[in-house]
Formats: sequence, structure tokens, C-alpha cells
Amino acid sequence: MSDTLPLAPLAPLAPLALPLPSAQRVLAFLTALAVAVAVLVTGAATAAPASAATGTEASVTSKINSARSARGAHRLVTRSDLVRVARGQAQRMASRNLLYHNPGLAREVRNFRWVGENVGYGPDVARVHSAFMASPGHKANLLDRDYTEVGVGAVWSGGRVWIAQVFRKPLRATTTSSPSASGSSFKLLRYGSTGSAVKKVQMRLGVRATGFFGSVTRSKVKAFQKRKGFRANGIIGKRGWRALGL
Repeated sequence: MSDTLPLAPLAPLAPLALPLPSAQRVLAFLTALAVAVAVLVTGAATAAPASAATGTEASVTSKINSARSARGAHRLVTRSDLVRVARGQAQRMASRNLLYHNPGLAREVRNFRWVGENVGYGPDVARVHSAFMASPGHKANLLDRDYTEVGVGAVWSGGRVWIAQVFRKPLRATTTSSPSASGSSFKLLRYGSTGSAVKKVQMRLGVRATGFFGSVTRSKVKAFQKRKGFRANGIIGKRGWRALGL
């Protein structure tokens, strides 16, 4: 869309609210959220694949997986419980004609280690998807290799489609390897890096966990390096992973 509108307000997401830095600029009809937690959920099981996706929702999911496949990322599996959560949020936004995050996301989604949400609206699926892919934070959610499951909700109202995308990495009984200075799996992170490793660093540094290594994250990294007596180059390498305790 060519019109520029004020940034849509975010609904509170207590108790997992992550503040939106005032310096961060996103397209007016998009807003993205990535939440990472380290909690144990007992008695929760991942639902079976959804079987009644609408044509619009199927188109959105197809575009997500096509974008992931084109970049060598695994495809996401659609889960019915995530679809229900996403549909509920899409319907609420359409009914209120207001773009905002699901304030109950962390409560409604079960069995997760990582959960994220993109919401947006536009004249058609293709243009909303293009806008998501043009925004670093939204793109990071779409392409995050930690996520394995997705649920899409889409509602048409007033000539626009309102879309909510919910991403999840389920809580697993077995531990998964994470970047560590003691092994060979650490990742070198610098300005422009994306993904779950960036989220882990952002969480440790108190930066909103978007999964995109931008100017705010780089400044925080440099400040951390100065405190540690390291060379303040804004790049997280093996030494940085060890200092962060990751």
C-alpha cells in the first residue's frame, strides 16, 4: 500500500510483554511479535494437523512455506490448535477494524518453547505477504528455523483480508543443542543476522526479541563488549557466546 499511516498500537501481553522500541519503524498495517520462554508445560500435547483451512488461509500458508523452501528452511506443519488461535485473533481484528497483537497469545497457545505472531491486513494475500517479507522483524518470524509449526487465520472484511500467523516450536522432552562456546555449533552474529540465535542474544541483553540483528541490538552488543573489556565491534563470536552464558 502506498499510504503511510501511524504505527498501530500493541495490546498488552502480560506477563510476557516485550516493549516496542520507539526508534523501530514498521509498516503501518503490520506488526510482529516473537516471544521466547523457558517454562515447562505438563500434560499438553501438540494437536493433529488441521484439515479445514479456508482457501485464503491455505494460500497464506503456501506462501510462507514457499519462502522458507526457497531459502533452504524446513516447511512448517499446520496445527489445528494454532489455526484456532490465529482465526480468533483475525476475527477480533476484523470486527474491531483494529490491528493489534493477541494479548492472550502465551495463554492460548499450549506446549511451546518458542511462540511468535505476525498480524497484518491489506487488499489481498499477496500484498500482505510481500509486506511481511519486506519487514525484517516479520521476515525473521516467517523464516525462523526454530519454528516447526504454524497456524494461519484469515478473515475478509470491508474489502481487506485480516491475517494472523502463529508460529510455534513445541516443548520437547529431549534437549536440543544451542549455540555454545564449548562446542562447534556457535554462530557468528553481526548486523543483518536473523533467526533464533539472534533472539537468544537479544533476550540476554534486554532487547526486544525480534530475531533481527539491527542497529539497536548492535548498540547493546557494543556496550556489553565494552563492559567486558572486549573489542567493541558489535559482532558476537565464540568469546561473546561464552560471556553471555549461552
